Order: sequence, then C-alpha cells, then structure tokens
Amino acid sequence: MAMHLANAISYITDEEKTQRGALVGSHNCNADTALQEMLATKRKFGKVDKRQGYHFIISFKKQEVRPETAMEITQKFVEKYFGDDYQCLYATHDNTQHVHSHILFNSVSWRTGRKYRYEKGDWAKEIQPIVNELCKEYGLSIQDIEVGTEKEPKKWDKTKHGIFKWNHQISLDVEDSISFANNYENFLKLMEVKGYETRRQSGETYLKPMGEKRFIRLTDISGYYTKEAIESQIEKGIRHEVKRSGNRTPRIIGCRKYYRRYIPPTPYQKAFLAKMYRTGQFKRKPYSQMWRYREEAAKFEKLRSQYLYLCRHSIRSAEELEKRKKNLDIRMGDLDEVRHQIYKRRYPHKSALALLKIIEENETRASYYKQGSLFYASNYERWREAAEILVQKGYTIKQVSEMKEAYQKELASVTRAKRELKKEETLIGGILTERSRVQVMEITVPEINAPHKAQENIKETDSIRKAIPARKGGDAEKTGSFQTEMPAHDEKQKQPEQAR
Repeated sequence: MAMHLANAISYITDEEKTQRGALVGSHNCNADTALQEMLATKRKFGKVDKRQGYHFIISFKKQEVRPETAMEITQKFVEKYFGDDYQCLYATHDNTQHVHSHILFNSVSWRTGRKYRYEKGDWAKEIQPIVNELCKEYGLSIQDIEVGTEKEPKKWDKTKHGIFKWNHQISLDVEDSISFANNYENFLKLMEVKGYETRRQSGETYLKPMGEKRFIRLTDISGYYTKEAIESQIEKGIRHEVKRSGNRTPRIIGCRKYYRRYIPPTPYQKAFLAKMYRTGQFKRKPYSQMWRYREEAAKFEKLRSQYLYLCRHSIRSAEELEKRKKNLDIRMGDLDEVRHQIYKRRYPHKSALALLKIIEENETRASYYKQGSLFYASNYERWREAAEILVQKGYTIKQVSEMKEAYQKELASVTRAKRELKKEETLIGGILTERSRVQVMEITVPEINAPHKAQENIKETDSIRKAIPARKGGDAEKTGSFQTEMPAHDEKQKQPEQAR
C-alpha cells in the first residue's frame, strides 16, 4: 500500500533536483514524516485501499521564473486550494530548463476522513483559475497544471456491467487457455484465438472481450491471474502430464492418415484475401456468441430471482404478495422507530462524543509533539484541553470510545436490516409491475377467430355494395357512400355477431 506514496515522495524530494532539500515544503504535515503521517491518517479512518494519493504538476515557461519564486507560488496555491483538509508535500525542481513544481497530497482528509474526488471539469473550474490568479500576481504568463494519481490497482466491480457476470465468463476462458498452454506467450495467443484482444503494459496484461470498448486488467478478474501465478499453473500442468505419461508402458499405436500437401497461397491470392477482409466479405468467425445475449441473460436472471422468491416464501397469489408487501412496510416502520430510540439514548452523551472526536483528530499529531516536534504544538493543546473537559464531565476516553462503538454497531445493524428489506420490497414491486403489464397485454390481444370474422364482414359489405347501385348525383356520388334499409330479421341476425 505504501509503495506508491513512498516512491512518489522519494522522487519529488530528490536532493539533486531540489537544491539539497531547500525547495521542499509541506502543508498540514511535517516534510520529514509526511509518509508516516499520511499512512496513519488512512489507518485511523480505515481507508487504506484503492486510491492512495494525487499528484499535481505546475509547469512554468522556460527561463521565466526563478526556483524560489516558483516555490512561493506553489506554497500559496497549496494553502488556497487545500485549506485545512489534506496533507500535502510539495517541491520545486530546477534540474531542467523548465522550472516546475510537484504537489503530492493524501487522498484521505486528516481532519474529516473524507476522500478527495477529482471530477471531470474541476481543473477548468477550480484549479486552473487559482494558478492563473497567482501568475498574474507575480507578473507571469498563464501556466499549465497536470493532474495525475498515485493509486493501487482497483478491484473489479461486478456491478459495472449489470447482472451479466463478465468476470465469470472471462475466468472460464482463462482457465481453459491455461490448461492447454505450454508457456505464457502461448496462453495469450490462445486467448486471442478465443476472440479477445490482448495488450501488455507496465508489467500488466489487459484483455478486451469481443464487442466491448474497454480493456480489462487480468488481475482485476482474479488475484490469481498474475503472470507468475499463470506460469506456475502452466508448469504444474506440464509436470503432471509428464508424470502421468511416465507411469504408462510405452506402446506403438498404428493409424492411417491421409495428408494433403500444403500449397502456400500466391501473392495474388494473398492480396485478394486481404481485400476481401478489408471490405468485410471475409471475416474470422468469433469464438463465442455469448456477448450478444447480455440483455437476454439479464432478463433471465431477473425472472429467475423473482421465481425463486415466490417459491421460497410459498406465495401462490397476488393477494399474498400484496400482504407480504404490507408486512414489509410495517417492519420498515419498526426499524425506523428502533433507530430513533438509539438516537434518543445517544443524545445525553452528545457533548462527550464531540470531545472524543476532537481527541481522535489531534491524537496522532499530539504524539509527534510529545516526541519533540514543536510544529504540532497547537494540535497538542487542542487534544489536552478536550481530554481535560471530558474528565471534568465524569467520563474516561476508553468509556466514551466503547460507547461510540456500541452505538455505531447498533445503527449499522439497523441499516443492514433496512437494506435487506428494501431489496425485498424492490423485488416484490418488480413482480407486481410485471403482472400488471401481462394483464394489459391479455386485454389488448384480440380473440383467435377475430381476423376471420373481420374478413367475413368485409366480404358481406363488398357483396352489398355490388348488389345496391349508387345513387346518381348528390353526396353519395361524391363520397362513394351508400344508404339502404336492411330487413328487420337481418338486423336481428347481425346483433349477436356484433355483441360477440
């Protein structure tokens, strides 16, 4: 986890690039212990995985600014943009013709525990305007700023592509290719034969399934799909085959095969085949067609979950389903009442919990002050003052910590229960919606004999038109309509048909 941050800190604080450390500064942390403080913040709030930090670079034009001035601009930018939220380490490099500054900051706020999120458009809306304002203040031209990240490889998120289990399907193809491969390169070729595109970059292998736009890191599918692990599996399979075949008694098997002599294509044939491929008339058949049925698979998964739910709870009618839905609403109300009671019991200890929060926020930095770092004197004073007030109120830090943990566990259990009930409520709503849609379709679908009856009525109308001549002149001639009086017995005969 610390490797990415450690490497970045080592790079930006290189003494050969920063005048032996003179062009290195920090914000909300100590420059000498920046890594340890950032990691302590992550462990404190339980956010030690995924994105580790962010890396900004401010580039100045060639021979336009001195390193000391660039350092001042960087310091002002850090103070204005980050305020009192994030731990930052910054440095100015003067080893190139373009003086530039590096800003590395923790992804977790040391004060609130929230993670920094860089959204698309933040650079134009927030970051670049601050840089432009500082450059105008120092009489410089507008500079550029680059945004990068320092992070761990993120885990594969199954919910990105809906219900369809992409990683499961890809794992089947990977395992199949491993079983037939004799080395890692051969494994990649077998994956290409199956219809995947492969790419290797920075020691990682990426796959792109057929019909998709993005590559997927192989280690995101499973942590066991690193290059070393795959090579180990391949080697075990080869040794197993050698061992199994070595125990058998060798024998000669006679067989007759008719080989056709391979005749390589001529240059003209190669050019013709290439032209057919480019025009789309000749294409390699895909390995699998499963990528085409994602929507159908998702619908099937939804219907399957609904069917299993009805079977699991022995629901045989819509009335029973409605009754269960009402029971869910009652249970949701009970959970809301339980949560209200928890808040009510916690309210008298609200001030003690607020003091505990101040103690926890400043505890790490207070320990640095006790070790001799005067930079954190203010943090130590806040920590000591909060601890004294807590004791005056008749509490101990351990007692309040246990109380806070107990309340958090109770609230978390209520939240989990409500989440499960909400899922069940959504499932029931989907079943009822599907049922109403089917009922509407049944009403709108005509009877089976309706088309035949319509054709019979059309034939009767045509025969009447032929039998009765049209009137001369008047509206009948213009519109082509006809008027006639039908016998009474015919009307009686027609009425049952129309009623039907």
